[in-house]
Amino acid sequence: MITVRCLGHIASALKAKEMTLDVGEIDASDLVEKLRVSTGMEDPGFSKFNTLVMVEDGEAFVPAGSKKTIKDGSTVALLPFSHGG
Repeated sequence: MITVRCLGHIASALKAKEMTLDVGEIDASDLVEKLRVSTGMEDPGFSKFNTLVMVEDGEAFVPAGSKKTIKDGSTVALLPFSHGG
């Protein structure tokens, strides 16, 4: 299981601040796309291009720019680039 913490409008689009996914290992780009599709919206306002993924060990990256695998048991946070301040 992977624990996903959602911030800003990502949490609003997914209607959850935190969720768990039973996916084993998954590519970070695929994770973001899976969550986008789950909203049922044509454009939920986040994508692999405008989302920062932070892994519990402190690593942070944009999924579109890296081939990172999120491993089973990990906790990640998804932070949109554009958010209210």
